[in-house]
Amino acid sequence: MKHLIRILAVILTVTFCTDFINSQESQSLKLLALKKAQLHLEEMKGDFDRALWLKEEGLISEQEFVQKRTSYLQAQVTYQEALITFMGSEARLSVASAVKYQDKAGKKYVRVSLRYSSKELKELAKLNIDAKDLFPLDFLKEIKDVYVSLRSEGKIISDPYEKTISSLSLEQEKQVTFQLLKDVENLDVNVFYAGKNETTSVYLQKGLSANIVTVNSAQFSQEADLESEATYDLSLEKFSGEANVFRLKVINLPQQISYEFIDPQTQARLSQIKFTEGITSMKLSLKLYLPKNADEQVVIDKSIEFYCLALDDEQSSLVNELLSSGQSVGSKEIDSLKAGNVKLELIPRGVGRIEVLALSLYHEIKVGENVNMEVTVKNTGTRRLDNIRVYTDLPLNWRSEIKPDLIASLDQGKEEIVAIDFIPSEDVSVGDFEPRIRTECIADNRRVESEDKIVRIHISAKTNVLGITLLVIFLVALLVGIVVFGIKLTRK
Repeated sequence: MKHLIRILAVILTVTFCTDFINSQESQSLKLLALKKAQLHLEEMKGDFDRALWLKEEGLISEQEFVQKRTSYLQAQVTYQEALITFMGSEARLSVASAVKYQDKAGKKYVRVSLRYSSKELKELAKLNIDAKDLFPLDFLKEIKDVYVSLRSEGKIISDPYEKTISSLSLEQEKQVTFQLLKDVENLDVNVFYAGKNETTSVYLQKGLSANIVTVNSAQFSQEADLESEATYDLSLEKFSGEANVFRLKVINLPQQISYEFIDPQTQARLSQIKFTEGITSMKLSLKLYLPKNADEQVVIDKSIEFYCLALDDEQSSLVNELLSSGQSVGSKEIDSLKAGNVKLELIPRGVGRIEVLALSLYHEIKVGENVNMEVTVKNTGTRRLDNIRVYTDLPLNWRSEIKPDLIASLDQGKEEIVAIDFIPSEDVSVGDFEPRIRTECIADNRRVESEDKIVRIHISAKTNVLGITLLVIFLVALLVGIVVFGIKLTRK
């Protein structure tokens, strides 16, 4: 199998080289044919000029002059055919470069350079071939109305959609700049000129930008509950610069909030990244872990602004110096670093939690009795609870009385005692019943989920006091009779 692959590779290589050599030979032969046609034209022109002089002197006949003129005109036609064959009938444009860069506002642009050149015209100049009289080439020295657009997957992704170059002279290079509507690594440069379309697929070069590595995030501002996490998706793109290894750092984030950089594909935790050869962009995730409780630095509903940085060794040292000196690192200091950065925002939100506590959830009563109990409603979250309603889910025909059944608000860590009376139905049977205590409330206009409490109530029958009394009297009388009878038997 390996030998077969090698043989195919050799065949393809030989075929390519043969085609290339044949192409070069074909162009050389066309050039030689053109030179030969030029020499023949010059020879025929000399003969025609002599024939014209001889005719004026009356030294040749009209027939001989017509033959010389015809030969000269045929030489002109042959020369023009050779020139057209060598030059071709179409102008040619090439994409000299396509450079992608980013401005300070984070907008991405592509600068396309187009060049009009003709190898054939250069060869004509070297050979001192001039055809101005017979075949003017001025129309090949400039093309007009060149329309340029950028496409990806068949769709235009540039703003404006199309730009026009009014004229482009031979061996001249002109640039057109577009703003990217979609961030891509490669695209198609579509050029329309001289009645035809040409598309060149290019991999974008990276131009000099304000930052060596740009950092962007679509979710730059997020809300997160305390004791939870927030994830920012980061897009990093390397532009110019010799450094390939960059340190990842987050500054201006409170110490209570920890963070880590994650590779979304491998889930590996990173502190540095490396752009290997051919790799100019990558995706990362920044995870923040919020504390359980708020404090002076982590204030509920107050935004926290911080920066995510991609630093080379020199920039990392400057940041460490700023942080060790106790200086505040603001936008001016970040701009002075000339480092890749993105400004992010986090808004901590409190978590609403409610808990219902009771000394006992098991009760035993007799038929006709009620259950009187107290429960403690406590705010165990990190946000004030509003409109707390306590209600019960009862067996058929049961009733309940709750005081209070509505608590207007309950601050963090506070509690309220609620009295609940379960009143069974009049015809309740003996057995076990399980009414439920439910709560509902809102925190920050969001409904707070709560766990139901199940109360187990065992109902037994009433005790018949009269019957038991008579039974006891009967047993006592029976016992006394037995004793008396026994004593009488012993005396006989």
